[in-house]
Amino acid sequence: MRQKSELRPYQHRIATALYENDEKIAVVRPGGGKTVAALTAIEELIRDKHVRHVLVIAPKRVARMVWPDEIALWAHTRGLSYQVLSGTPQQRLIGLAEAHAGVFDITIVGIDIVEWLVDALVKLPDDSRLFDLLVIDEVSRLRKPSGVRARRLLRYAKRWRMIWGLTGTLRPSGPEDLFMPATVVTRARLWGKSFYRWRKDRFYPLDYQGYTWAPLPGAEEVINRQLAPLCVTLRDDELPQLPELSILFDRVELPPSARKQYNDMEEKLMLRDDNGIVLASTAAVATGKLAQIANGFVYDDGATIRLHPEKEQWAQDIIDDAAGPVLLIYEYREDLEMLRGLLGEDLPYLGDGVTDKASDHNITQWNAGKLPFMAMHPASGGHGLNLQHGGSDMAWICPTWSPELWEQTIARLHRSGQNKSVVVRVCSAADTVDEMKLDRVHKKMTAQAAFEAYLRRHQGQESSTAIT
Repeated sequence: MRQKSELRPYQHRIATALYENDEKIAVVRPGGGKTVAALTAIEELIRDKHVRHVLVIAPKRVARMVWPDEIALWAHTRGLSYQVLSGTPQQRLIGLAEAHAGVFDITIVGIDIVEWLVDALVKLPDDSRLFDLLVIDEVSRLRKPSGVRARRLLRYAKRWRMIWGLTGTLRPSGPEDLFMPATVVTRARLWGKSFYRWRKDRFYPLDYQGYTWAPLPGAEEVINRQLAPLCVTLRDDELPQLPELSILFDRVELPPSARKQYNDMEEKLMLRDDNGIVLASTAAVATGKLAQIANGFVYDDGATIRLHPEKEQWAQDIIDDAAGPVLLIYEYREDLEMLRGLLGEDLPYLGDGVTDKASDHNITQWNAGKLPFMAMHPASGGHGLNLQHGGSDMAWICPTWSPELWEQTIARLHRSGQNKSVVVRVCSAADTVDEMKLDRVHKKMTAQAAFEAYLRRHQGQESSTAIT
């Protein structure tokens, strides 16, 4: 069991900032220990009788495993009583009633049932202890202004006396991501409730349809200055020292037949005329079937048509050369089936189709060093999970489009507690949308800039100017 004295100085500072503020967002990179910092503040608030109960909303697996594990790990938080709200709606209602009656200090809820939760909470009186403090772990999950969960929480946010947000990547795709997390935490005090009015005042559209926007000159600096008092984060000299991280990019070439199929499909999604390049309406149009072809297959009316084995051969090389456990990151179900063909149908994985019980078992086995290989979809393991104890090698069948999932997934291994150098290998098919994805997540381009860079490169007109 770890002692409170083992907390890093910045964790004490973050805990103090949370303790002293009714509205706060702790921005701590993955693996930096934001959960125990929040728990430290929670324990002190309950000890000092400033709050009676804390409601925690977190990504599903983080709610089920990470928060309970952290509570049990530390001597100063182990005495906190908690429940993870689960089961049928009736069972969850019983749990809320017990929390309202004072049975638990903390109620932990998966973000997947937030809509149900809010509907259940509105029936409670304003003085219920369930409205003392709301903690939203990975508050960046609420960044979509049209998201049902974010809108539902915002509608009733004023009922809580205190709201904290925790995140490792507050603005994974750009400054527009900041609006909804900050608005929920501040109960719309900072920028009002209307995202579209806020955006109109600070951004301008890059296309006629208004799909993509960019900040007006000086607007981003103003946004950051307004947001800064709400946030607590690490100073440069406080960053924990992590093992070396190496990201290696492997390229495979599509065979001639697959290249022709790719080009045929590509022509239907983008056009070139005598005046240059005519862009598709959004960068997302260039994904879909093109990304499938890059991976070696295409879905067609429910059937899977296999087109080439290049990435399968790459995966076989990774498996043959493995010097230790490898976390295999897949995008499509067909990618997982390909890995099962190489490693057996019983390959442990985290993703759709795995029960909560099986996922927990797989995570435990991995961290115990008992799994030479485990597959994972980024969306199923992108936040909060501690996988650093099971291995230090990761291999991506293809890049993801999401900068947030890219950073969060790598941080499952490259985080505090990892004692080996972390090696991440990424397979991309040359001259395909895989390169667009890498521009997006690794070079930190906007979606539109990554799309344009891909088109220029495909035509052999890539600018010599480095983009970072």
